[in-house]
Amino acid sequence: MLSVDKTALRLDVDVRLEPRFDFLSDEYRSFYRAGRATAFQAPLWLHMIHQRLAPALSASQRTLTLRTRGSGELVAVFPFVIQRARGLRILQPADFGVCDYNAVVGDPETLEMIAADAGLLRTIRDELADCDLLMFRKMRSDGFDVARLFPGAHGSVGENAAYSMEVDEKFDDWRRTTMRRKFTKELERLQRQLDREGGPYEHRAVTGEAEIRAAFDFLRVARKGRFADDLFGQAPYFEFYRDYAIEAARQGEAIAYVSYAAGKPVAVLFGLAGDGHFHAVLIGADTETLGKYSLGIQILYQVIRIRHEQGFRQFDMGLGNTGYKSHFRVAETPVHNVTSARSLRGAAVAMIYHHAKPLKNRLRTLARNVR
Repeated sequence: MLSVDKTALRLDVDVRLEPRFDFLSDEYRSFYRAGRATAFQAPLWLHMIHQRLAPALSASQRTLTLRTRGSGELVAVFPFVIQRARGLRILQPADFGVCDYNAVVGDPETLEMIAADAGLLRTIRDELADCDLLMFRKMRSDGFDVARLFPGAHGSVGENAAYSMEVDEKFDDWRRTTMRRKFTKELERLQRQLDREGGPYEHRAVTGEAEIRAAFDFLRVARKGRFADDLFGQAPYFEFYRDYAIEAARQGEAIAYVSYAAGKPVAVLFGLAGDGHFHAVLIGADTETLGKYSLGIQILYQVIRIRHEQGFRQFDMGLGNTGYKSHFRVAETPVHNVTSARSLRGAAVAMIYHHAKPLKNRLRTLARNVR
Protein backbone atom coordinates (compact mmCIF):
# COMPACT_ATOMS: atom_id res chain seq x y z
CA MET A 1 0.00 0.00 0.00
CA LEU A 2 1.14 3.55 -0.70
CA SER A 3 2.00 5.62 2.33
CA VAL A 4 -0.23 8.68 1.89
CA ASP A 5 -0.75 11.69 4.12
CA LYS A 6 -4.55 11.88 3.88
CA THR A 7 -4.78 15.43 5.18
CA ALA A 8 -2.22 16.92 2.82
CA LEU A 9 -2.69 14.33 0.04
CA ARG A 10 1.04 13.86 -0.24
CA LEU A 11 3.04 10.77 -1.05
CA ASP A 12 5.68 9.69 1.47
CA VAL A 13 8.26 8.52 -1.05
CA ASP A 14 11.94 8.43 -1.85
CA VAL A 15 13.10 9.57 -5.29
CA ARG A 16 16.01 7.55 -6.63
CA LEU A 17 18.11 7.24 -9.75
CA GLU A 18 18.59 3.53 -10.38
CA PRO A 19 20.99 3.08 -13.32
CA ARG A 20 20.84 -0.71 -12.91
CA PHE A 21 17.08 -1.04 -12.53
CA ASP A 22 16.00 -4.50 -13.71
CA PHE A 23 12.93 -4.38 -15.92
CA LEU A 24 12.80 -8.20 -15.90
CA SER A 25 12.63 -8.35 -12.10
CA ASP A 26 9.59 -9.83 -10.39
CA GLU A 27 9.14 -6.40 -8.84
CA TYR A 28 8.68 -4.61 -12.14
CA ARG A 29 6.69 -7.46 -13.70
CA SER A 30 4.23 -7.16 -10.81
CA PHE A 31 4.15 -3.38 -10.98
CA TYR A 32 3.62 -3.09 -14.75
CA ARG A 33 0.08 -3.57 -16.00
CA ALA A 34 -2.45 -2.05 -18.37
CA GLY A 35 -3.65 1.29 -17.05
CA ARG A 36 -0.22 2.15 -15.67
CA ALA A 37 1.53 2.39 -19.04
CA THR A 38 1.38 1.16 -22.64
CA ALA A 39 2.78 -1.95 -24.32
CA PHE A 40 5.91 0.08 -25.03
CA GLN A 41 6.78 0.06 -21.33
CA ALA A 42 6.33 -3.71 -20.94
CA PRO A 43 9.10 -5.56 -19.05
CA LEU A 44 10.88 -7.49 -21.81
CA TRP A 45 10.57 -4.63 -24.32
CA LEU A 46 12.25 -2.13 -21.97
CA HIS A 47 14.84 -4.69 -20.91
CA MET A 48 15.83 -5.34 -24.53
CA ILE A 49 15.98 -1.62 -25.33
CA HIS A 50 18.36 -1.04 -22.44
CA GLN A 51 20.47 -4.12 -23.07
CA ARG A 52 20.68 -4.05 -26.87
CA LEU A 53 19.94 -0.59 -28.27
CA ALA A 54 21.31 1.69 -25.54
CA PRO A 55 24.91 0.37 -25.75
CA ALA A 56 24.83 0.36 -29.56
CA LEU A 57 23.74 4.01 -29.55
CA SER A 58 26.13 5.16 -26.80
CA ALA A 59 23.35 5.83 -24.31
CA SER A 60 23.23 5.10 -20.57
CA GLN A 61 20.36 4.00 -18.36
CA ARG A 62 18.96 6.70 -16.05
CA THR A 63 15.84 5.04 -14.64
CA LEU A 64 14.18 7.22 -11.99
CA THR A 65 11.96 5.55 -9.40
CA LEU A 66 9.63 6.71 -6.68
CA ARG A 67 9.41 4.24 -3.79
CA THR A 68 7.45 4.30 -0.56
CA ARG A 69 9.65 5.42 2.32
CA GLY A 70 10.42 2.48 4.56
CA SER A 71 8.95 -0.41 2.56
CA GLY A 72 10.58 0.58 -0.72
CA GLU A 73 7.59 -0.41 -2.86
CA LEU A 74 7.46 1.03 -6.36
CA VAL A 75 5.13 3.99 -6.83
CA ALA A 76 6.27 5.23 -10.25
CA VAL A 77 8.98 4.44 -12.79
CA PHE A 78 10.50 6.90 -15.28
CA PRO A 79 12.37 4.71 -17.82
CA PHE A 80 14.92 7.33 -18.88
CA VAL A 81 18.21 7.10 -20.75
CA ILE A 82 20.81 9.82 -21.32
CA GLN A 83 22.56 10.32 -24.64
CA ARG A 84 25.14 12.82 -25.83
CA ALA A 85 24.71 14.59 -29.16
CA ARG A 86 27.54 16.95 -30.14
CA GLY A 87 28.22 17.61 -26.45
CA LEU A 88 24.54 18.13 -25.61
CA ARG A 89 23.28 15.81 -22.87
CA ILE A 90 19.74 14.73 -23.72
CA LEU A 91 17.62 12.86 -21.17
CA GLN A 92 14.66 11.03 -22.69
CA PRO A 93 12.53 7.89 -22.36
CA ALA A 94 14.17 4.64 -23.48
CA ASP A 95 12.89 4.74 -27.04
CA PHE A 96 15.52 5.33 -29.78
CA GLY A 97 12.77 5.52 -32.38
CA VAL A 98 11.17 2.11 -31.72
CA CYS A 99 8.32 3.15 -29.38
CA ASP A 100 5.02 4.53 -30.60
CA TYR A 101 4.18 5.90 -27.15
CA ASN A 102 6.17 6.89 -24.07
CA ALA A 103 4.81 7.15 -20.55
CA VAL A 104 5.72 7.33 -16.87
CA VAL A 105 4.73 3.97 -15.39
CA GLY A 106 2.27 4.44 -12.56
CA ASP A 107 -1.38 4.63 -11.57
CA PRO A 108 -3.07 7.79 -12.94
CA GLU A 109 -4.24 8.70 -9.42
CA THR A 110 -0.67 8.45 -8.13
CA LEU A 111 0.69 10.57 -10.96
CA GLU A 112 -1.95 13.19 -10.15
CA MET A 113 -0.72 13.29 -6.56
CA ILE A 114 2.89 13.64 -7.70
CA ALA A 115 1.93 16.53 -9.98
CA ALA A 116 0.20 18.31 -7.08
CA ASP A 117 3.24 18.12 -4.77
CA ALA A 118 5.58 21.04 -5.53
CA GLY A 119 8.25 19.78 -3.13
CA LEU A 120 8.28 16.35 -4.73
CA LEU A 121 8.51 17.88 -8.21
CA ARG A 122 11.56 19.88 -7.10
CA THR A 123 13.18 16.69 -5.83
CA ILE A 124 12.52 14.96 -9.14
CA ARG A 125 14.02 17.91 -10.99
CA ASP A 126 17.11 17.86 -8.80
CA GLU A 127 17.65 14.14 -9.40
CA LEU A 128 17.47 14.75 -13.15
CA ALA A 129 19.75 17.79 -13.16
CA ASP A 130 22.62 16.12 -15.01
CA CYS A 131 21.41 17.00 -18.51
CA ASP A 132 20.99 19.97 -20.83
CA LEU A 133 17.58 18.97 -22.08
CA LEU A 134 14.83 16.59 -21.02
CA MET A 135 12.72 15.43 -23.97
CA PHE A 136 9.56 13.43 -23.41
CA ARG A 137 8.21 12.57 -26.83
CA LYS A 138 5.18 10.68 -28.17
CA MET A 139 2.88 11.11 -25.21
CA ARG A 140 -0.74 10.13 -25.95
CA SER A 141 -3.21 12.95 -25.34
CA ASP A 142 -5.69 10.52 -23.76
CA GLY A 143 -3.17 9.60 -21.07
CA PHE A 144 -1.60 11.45 -18.18
CA ASP A 145 0.02 14.77 -19.19
CA VAL A 146 3.69 14.22 -18.28
CA ALA A 147 4.36 17.94 -18.72
CA ARG A 148 2.68 18.44 -15.32
CA LEU A 149 5.61 16.64 -13.66
CA PHE A 150 8.10 19.17 -15.05
CA PRO A 151 7.02 22.75 -14.21
CA GLY A 152 8.02 25.20 -16.90
CA ALA A 153 8.13 22.52 -19.59
CA HIS A 154 7.12 23.36 -23.17
CA GLY A 155 5.00 21.18 -25.41
CA SER A 156 3.81 20.83 -28.97
CA VAL A 157 1.60 18.48 -30.93
CA GLY A 158 3.50 15.71 -32.67
CA GLU A 159 3.69 15.53 -36.45
CA ASN A 160 2.07 12.08 -36.43
CA ALA A 161 -1.08 11.18 -34.53
CA ALA A 162 -1.98 7.68 -33.33
CA TYR A 163 -4.65 5.64 -35.10
CA SER A 164 -6.64 2.82 -33.57
CA MET A 165 -10.03 1.15 -33.67
CA GLU A 166 -12.41 -0.96 -31.64
CA VAL A 167 -14.20 -3.84 -33.32
CA ASP A 168 -17.85 -4.48 -32.44
CA GLU A 169 -18.92 -7.61 -30.60
CA LYS A 170 -20.07 -9.15 -33.90
CA PHE A 171 -17.33 -9.01 -36.52
CA ASP A 172 -19.68 -9.08 -39.51
CA ASP A 173 -21.68 -6.16 -38.12
CA TRP A 174 -18.48 -4.16 -37.62
CA ARG A 175 -17.32 -4.97 -41.14
CA ARG A 176 -20.61 -3.89 -42.69
CA THR A 177 -20.83 -0.62 -40.78
CA THR A 178 -17.12 0.31 -40.87
CA MET A 179 -15.63 -0.88 -44.13
CA ARG A 180 -16.92 -0.14 -47.61
CA ARG A 181 -18.69 -3.16 -49.07
CA LYS A 182 -16.81 -2.79 -52.37
CA PHE A 183 -13.50 -2.88 -50.49
CA THR A 184 -14.30 -5.99 -48.43
CA LYS A 185 -15.64 -7.82 -51.47
CA GLU A 186 -12.39 -7.05 -53.30
CA LEU A 187 -10.35 -8.38 -50.37
CA GLU A 188 -12.37 -11.58 -50.38
CA ARG A 189 -11.95 -11.94 -54.15
CA LEU A 190 -8.18 -11.48 -53.90
CA GLN A 191 -8.03 -13.99 -51.04
CA ARG A 192 -9.80 -16.60 -53.18
CA GLN A 193 -7.75 -15.80 -56.25
CA LEU A 194 -4.38 -16.16 -54.54
CA ASP A 195 -5.54 -19.30 -52.77
CA ARG A 196 -6.51 -20.74 -56.17
CA GLU A 197 -3.50 -19.55 -58.17
CA GLY A 198 -0.64 -19.63 -55.68
CA GLY A 199 -2.02 -21.22 -52.54
CA PRO A 200 -2.84 -22.51 -50.16
CA TYR A 201 -3.05 -18.93 -48.83
CA GLU A 202 -3.22 -18.87 -45.02
CA HIS A 203 -2.65 -16.48 -42.13
CA ARG A 204 -1.46 -17.42 -38.64
CA ALA A 205 0.66 -16.42 -35.66
CA VAL A 206 4.12 -17.97 -35.49
CA THR A 207 5.73 -18.88 -32.18
CA GLY A 208 8.70 -21.10 -32.95
CA GLU A 209 12.18 -19.57 -33.22
CA ALA A 210 12.85 -20.92 -36.73
CA GLU A 211 9.57 -19.53 -38.09
CA ILE A 212 10.13 -16.16 -36.46
CA ARG A 213 13.67 -15.95 -37.85
CA ALA A 214 12.34 -16.78 -41.32
CA ALA A 215 9.61 -14.16 -40.95
CA PHE A 216 12.11 -11.45 -40.01
CA ASP A 217 14.48 -12.43 -42.82
CA PHE A 218 11.51 -12.00 -45.15
CA LEU A 219 10.65 -8.64 -43.54
CA ARG A 220 14.18 -7.34 -44.07
CA VAL A 221 13.98 -8.09 -47.81
CA ALA A 222 10.37 -6.88 -48.20
CA ARG A 223 11.00 -3.53 -46.50
CA LYS A 224 14.33 -2.73 -48.13
CA GLY A 225 14.18 0.66 -49.85
CA ARG A 226 10.43 1.07 -49.24
CA PHE A 227 10.42 3.37 -46.21
CA ALA A 228 12.44 6.55 -45.80
CA ASP A 229 14.85 6.38 -42.87
CA ASP A 230 13.71 2.86 -41.94
CA LEU A 231 15.49 1.93 -38.71
CA PHE A 232 14.68 -1.73 -39.31
CA GLY A 233 17.30 -1.82 -42.06
CA GLN A 234 20.10 -1.03 -39.60
CA ALA A 235 21.80 -4.09 -38.10
CA PRO A 236 21.40 -3.17 -34.39
CA TYR A 237 17.69 -2.52 -34.88
CA PHE A 238 17.03 -5.60 -37.00
CA GLU A 239 18.73 -7.82 -34.41
CA PHE A 240 16.87 -6.07 -31.59
CA TYR A 241 13.45 -6.59 -33.19
CA ARG A 242 14.14 -10.19 -34.25
CA ASP A 243 15.61 -11.34 -30.94
CA TYR A 244 12.87 -9.55 -29.00
CA ALA A 245 10.19 -11.21 -31.15
CA ILE A 246 11.63 -14.66 -30.41
CA GLU A 247 11.67 -14.17 -26.65
CA ALA A 248 8.44 -12.15 -26.53
CA ALA A 249 6.57 -14.96 -28.30
CA ARG A 250 7.46 -17.25 -25.38
CA GLN A 251 6.20 -14.70 -22.86
CA GLY A 252 3.14 -13.50 -24.78
CA GLU A 253 4.36 -9.90 -24.89
CA ALA A 254 4.40 -9.65 -28.70
CA ILE A 255 3.11 -11.60 -31.70
CA ALA A 256 4.33 -12.14 -35.25
CA TYR A 257 1.65 -12.98 -37.81
CA VAL A 258 2.59 -14.40 -41.20
CA SER A 259 0.66 -14.87 -44.44
CA TYR A 260 1.82 -17.92 -46.36
CA ALA A 261 1.27 -18.84 -50.00
CA ALA A 262 2.26 -22.39 -50.87
CA GLY A 263 4.08 -22.59 -47.54
CA LYS A 264 6.28 -19.51 -48.11
CA PRO A 265 5.98 -16.15 -46.28
CA VAL A 266 4.40 -13.45 -48.44
CA ALA A 267 3.48 -10.92 -45.72
CA VAL A 268 4.40 -10.33 -42.08
CA LEU A 269 2.77 -8.19 -39.38
CA PHE A 270 4.59 -7.89 -36.05
CA GLY A 271 3.21 -6.11 -33.03
CA LEU A 272 3.32 -5.66 -29.26
CA ALA A 273 0.55 -6.94 -27.01
CA GLY A 274 1.88 -6.46 -23.48
CA ASP A 275 -1.03 -4.26 -22.41
CA GLY A 276 -3.69 -6.57 -23.83
CA HIS A 277 -4.12 -4.68 -27.10
CA PHE A 278 -2.34 -5.40 -30.36
CA HIS A 279 -0.07 -2.57 -31.54
CA ALA A 280 1.08 -2.97 -35.14
CA VAL A 281 4.80 -2.15 -35.26
CA LEU A 282 6.30 -3.71 -38.40
CA ILE A 283 4.67 -4.77 -41.65
CA GLY A 284 6.06 -5.99 -44.94
CA ALA A 285 4.76 -7.84 -47.99
CA ASP A 286 5.95 -9.26 -51.29
CA THR A 287 4.98 -6.37 -53.54
CA GLU A 288 7.45 -7.31 -56.26
CA THR A 289 5.82 -10.52 -57.47
CA LEU A 290 2.44 -10.49 -55.70
CA GLY A 291 1.63 -6.79 -55.57
CA LYS A 292 -1.75 -7.15 -57.25
CA TYR A 293 -3.08 -9.13 -54.29
CA SER A 294 -2.80 -6.27 -51.75
CA LEU A 295 -1.00 -8.53 -49.29
CA GLY A 296 -0.34 -5.78 -46.72
CA ILE A 297 -4.03 -4.88 -46.44
CA GLN A 298 -4.91 -8.55 -46.48
CA ILE A 299 -2.79 -9.42 -43.46
CA LEU A 300 -4.09 -6.44 -41.48
CA TYR A 301 -7.67 -7.48 -42.17
CA GLN A 302 -6.99 -11.12 -41.39
CA VAL A 303 -5.18 -10.37 -38.12
CA ILE A 304 -8.07 -8.16 -36.99
CA ARG A 305 -10.39 -11.08 -37.75
CA ILE A 306 -8.18 -13.65 -36.01
CA ARG A 307 -7.84 -11.56 -32.87
CA HIS A 308 -11.56 -10.87 -32.80
CA GLU A 309 -12.20 -14.62 -32.82
CA GLN A 310 -9.89 -14.85 -29.79
CA GLY A 311 -11.94 -12.24 -27.93
CA PHE A 312 -9.86 -9.12 -28.57
CA ARG A 313 -11.57 -5.92 -29.70
CA GLN A 314 -8.81 -3.26 -29.70
CA PHE A 315 -6.42 -2.87 -32.63
CA ASP A 316 -3.81 -0.11 -32.79
CA MET A 317 -2.31 0.79 -36.16
CA GLY A 318 0.26 3.11 -34.62
CA LEU A 319 1.53 6.51 -35.67
CA GLY A 320 1.08 8.19 -39.03
CA ASN A 321 -1.92 8.70 -41.27
CA THR A 322 -0.88 6.41 -44.10
CA GLY A 323 -3.54 5.79 -46.74
CA TYR A 324 -4.36 2.17 -45.96
CA LYS A 325 -5.62 3.07 -42.47
CA SER A 326 -8.54 5.01 -43.94
CA HIS A 327 -10.07 1.72 -45.12
CA PHE A 328 -10.69 0.81 -41.48
CA ARG A 329 -12.08 4.18 -40.32
CA VAL A 330 -9.66 4.45 -37.45
CA ALA A 331 -9.98 6.94 -34.59
CA GLU A 332 -7.28 9.61 -34.33
CA THR A 333 -5.51 10.41 -31.05
CA PRO A 334 -3.06 13.35 -30.99
CA VAL A 335 0.40 12.71 -29.61
CA HIS A 336 2.37 15.42 -27.78
CA ASN A 337 6.05 16.14 -27.25
CA VAL A 338 7.39 17.88 -24.14
CA THR A 339 10.77 19.45 -23.41
CA SER A 340 12.29 20.87 -20.24
CA ALA A 341 15.54 22.79 -20.73
CA ARG A 342 18.27 22.68 -18.08
CA SER A 343 20.83 24.90 -19.83
CA LEU A 344 20.95 27.69 -22.41
CA ARG A 345 22.02 25.20 -25.08
CA GLY A 346 19.17 22.95 -24.08
CA ALA A 347 16.71 25.85 -24.31
CA ALA A 348 17.94 26.68 -27.84
CA VAL A 349 17.49 23.09 -28.98
CA ALA A 350 14.02 22.92 -27.39
CA MET A 351 12.94 26.04 -29.28
CA ILE A 352 14.15 24.50 -32.54
CA TYR A 353 12.39 21.24 -31.78
CA HIS A 354 9.00 22.85 -31.17
CA HIS A 355 9.02 25.75 -33.62
CA ALA A 356 11.36 25.29 -36.56
CA LYS A 357 10.71 22.18 -38.63
CA PRO A 358 13.62 22.58 -41.11
CA LEU A 359 16.03 23.02 -38.21
CA LYS A 360 14.31 20.20 -36.39
CA ASN A 361 15.13 17.88 -39.26
CA ARG A 362 18.75 19.01 -38.98
CA LEU A 363 18.61 18.28 -35.25
CA ARG A 364 17.72 14.68 -36.03
CA THR A 365 21.00 14.26 -37.88
CA LEU A 366 22.90 15.55 -34.84
CA ALA A 367 20.92 13.78 -32.10
CA ARG A 368 20.44 10.28 -33.39
CA ASN A 369 16.86 9.00 -33.41
CA VAL A 370 15.26 12.11 -31.91
CA ARG A 371 11.76 11.81 -33.41
